[in-house]
Amino acid sequence: MKEIIVIQGAGDRGKTQTVKKVYDLLKAKYPKAKITDYFPGKYDIKILMENVNGLLVGIESYGDPITDRLEDSLKCFDKAGCDIIFCSARTRGYSVDWIKKYSKKYKITYIQQKYVFGNKNHQDRNNEDRAQEMIKAAGL
Repeated sequence: MKEIIVIQGAGDRGKTQTVKKVYDLLKAKYPKAKITDYFPGKYDIKILMENVNGLLVGIESYGDPITDRLEDSLKCFDKAGCDIIFCSARTRGYSVDWIKKYSKKYKITYIQQKYVFGNKNHQDRNNEDRAQEMIKAAGL
């Protein structure tokens, strides 16, 4: 079954950085993957990676419910036939609702983002740990 792996948490907890780390780790592990970057040079990413262990992977770092970008990305990735989608979401609200719409077609796994107060190095390490957890959950 296809999968959506979601890093979930409150605002300003490092979800975007975690999803971007997923992309960095996959890019390093699968250097021959064909990459389509929908917004090159932007802070948030929307990426399609072809041939990641033979799979099509969609990656969207923007999970805030103030725009419909996550909803649009999920539609795009589903239409493209993604086997795995990595994204971020808040703990409730539109972003969660958008993801739930795909529950009949995709297995959805939520990974809770942890926040380390006051120490950027520890937060960076935590983000990398959560990224590794997301990749492991996808079987990559």
